[in-house]
Amino acid sequence: MPDPRPLNPGAPGQIAGYRLTGLLGQGGQGVVYLGIAPSGGKVAVKVLHAWMSEDADARRRFLREVEIARRVAPFCTARVLDAGLHDDGPYIVSEYVPGPSLDQVIRESGPRTGGGLERLAVATVSALAAIHRAGVVHRDFKPGNVILGPEGPVVIDFGISRANDHTVTRSGSVGTPGYMSPEQFTGETVSQASDVFSWAATMVYAATGHRAFTGDTVPAVLNAILHREPDLSGVPDDLRSLLATCLSKDAGVRPTASELHRTLTGDSGHAATLIAPAPPRPAPTAPLPVPGEARSTGPAQTQAADQPQGPDPAQTQAADPAQGPDPAKSADSAQTRPAEPHETRSPEPDEDATTPVRPAGPATRPSPDGRPSRRRALVAGGGALVAVAAALTLPSLLRGDDGEPATRKTTTPSSPSGAARTAPPFGTPLYEPVAGHSDDVRSVALSRIDGTPVALTGSDDDTARIWDLTDGTPIGAPFEGHTGWVRSVAFVAVGAAQVAVTASDDTTVRVWDITTHEELGRLTGHTQPVKATAAGDLRGTPIAVTGGQDKVVRVWNLANHRPLGDPLSGHTATVWSIALGMLTGTPVAVTASDDGTVRVWNLTTRQQIRSMAAGGGGGVRALAIYELDGVTYAVTGGQDAAVRVWNLSTGAQAGPTLTGHSGPVWALAAGDLNGTPVAVSGGEDGTVRVWNLGTGRPLGSPFLGHDDRIWCVAFGDLAGDPIAVSGGRDNMIRVWSLASPPR
Repeated sequence: MPDPRPLNPGAPGQIAGYRLTGLLGQGGQGVVYLGIAPSGGKVAVKVLHAWMSEDADARRRFLREVEIARRVAPFCTARVLDAGLHDDGPYIVSEYVPGPSLDQVIRESGPRTGGGLERLAVATVSALAAIHRAGVVHRDFKPGNVILGPEGPVVIDFGISRANDHTVTRSGSVGTPGYMSPEQFTGETVSQASDVFSWAATMVYAATGHRAFTGDTVPAVLNAILHREPDLSGVPDDLRSLLATCLSKDAGVRPTASELHRTLTGDSGHAATLIAPAPPRPAPTAPLPVPGEARSTGPAQTQAADQPQGPDPAQTQAADPAQGPDPAKSADSAQTRPAEPHETRSPEPDEDATTPVRPAGPATRPSPDGRPSRRRALVAGGGALVAVAAALTLPSLLRGDDGEPATRKTTTPSSPSGAARTAPPFGTPLYEPVAGHSDDVRSVALSRIDGTPVALTGSDDDTARIWDLTDGTPIGAPFEGHTGWVRSVAFVAVGAAQVAVTASDDTTVRVWDITTHEELGRLTGHTQPVKATAAGDLRGTPIAVTGGQDKVVRVWNLANHRPLGDPLSGHTATVWSIALGMLTGTPVAVTASDDGTVRVWNLTTRQQIRSMAAGGGGGVRALAIYELDGVTYAVTGGQDAAVRVWNLSTGAQAGPTLTGHSGPVWALAAGDLNGTPVAVSGGEDGTVRVWNLGTGRPLGSPFLGHDDRIWCVAFGDLAGDPIAVSGGRDNMIRVWSLASPPR
């Protein structure tokens, strides 16, 4: 770091417990001071501009991002020691590293060569790999942020750009133009691949003394980065091809920092192997029970209405008001959260104008032992598609392997061990809220693993987690690797194994081994954040269907992690929710978007069957589907605070508009509750509501407990009793009893 200069008049003498003794620098993000810690050691105190003075959510996110940065391994990086707020301005305290910056050394002494250049490359890429392993994207890797300290090169300021980017309203991208990646200019998701680009641009400068992309003005530099090849003249031959790959315009071609480290240290083959896709890991061969699903051994798997259903996540694609990532995120970054206005509810349509959805036959269908079955109002079909991870939820989801309700001789989690189990009343939490995620819970899917009922959740903390639904305890380590918020999750069977599927704002969809929690494959092709996924079985082929901010819907073969056909185009805004099912014998995907439409796609022909204006004048954010008496219906919710039911065969609204939420509806699940078709909804007002879709009336009172908006809900049963699961912006997961619903 540069030698300190005297403090400017008016500079603070102390911040928190750190006494400030000099000025190290200042720039667009803030001012950096030399400080003395209470222990007597020197520290660098960076005070960022006061953009949090009236935004409590911004303060929470800033502190979370810095806490993540503190997890970075300290080798080759300046450790983040502390963070907080001072006079409404955020500050970050890091290790003080004496020494000049790489930029200063190159300007004063010229390029690095030979072993010095090699050591610089290895040390800085080691630092970058450590930063990435902690889940941090640096976003401003440049020669000025590499300090040549007494013990070697040290990378500084990691995590600060992202914390800043989360909370400010930006007029431009964060970073230094000559070292920024193309995606930082184009508004695409800024992932760890962006740092690799910036690292390579820094190494070109270190090796040659000139930038890889030059220009007399910022627009000229921007044009060079977006459209011209890098200037690698003067780069040593053994580095040239590697840096050229890192400077690819296509982020998917660039190697990871870990791969770069292995190449530079001789732990891998020629650099050219870095751009070859690694073969997907095989799925586990040990058979795992597929939750509640009786899998056929014939060529086509069938799922009649009275068969046990496959795993079924209630996929709700929560988001925020206003096009862009979500209500708490700005339009130009899927990772920012400005203050958001509430939407105004549309007038309620005349309830007499439409016909309610009503069961036409017996309320229940007897099971073999004469007990009523709750498997009736589900999307099933004639063997073409088993929707095992769509936006609907399957009431038979948590049943035993024989399809009947699993019996429990133990008690509910809150009962004394050995006492007779009595289901809690309708709307009662089964146990204390489930805590573990460090940020918003965005999505939830339900299933069984080795007979244990489980929930899979995705979060803004960039992880997915599995929970034991009997008591809310975690199962295994988090699924880690995403570099953006995990927006949507699903369970699905691939061969004899069950896997987890996660979709993220980092533009990837990932497939995970649910036993080892290791990544099995990665689905890449979306160019913007992925907001929705659903998974199932298409005529014997396990598939995932995904959609997001790039407005297209993609279908993937989960057996080989490759696309099935071309993307489905038609939506004109972000796709937020997807469900899979059958429509008059045809396997379909149903998608909901901010363009205010719900669209139905034939998964066999890849053609659009129908588009319905379903948003009441606003975007559609939540979607679930269910089947009743041979007719497939969609339930939708969105920014107008209303829930609606649609006949997918005719495109007409079925039944009255359901009103009660006081803000946007972000989450929906649908299914059968004791023979009654119901929807479970969650919204901006922090309530969970259950609706009788036959009468168009609420069942009981709203469920209260979340202290902020609800992003996701699921519908299933636990030990034979129906439940709802919800997650939201308070970082909590709650499990509710739906037993003994009011009439």
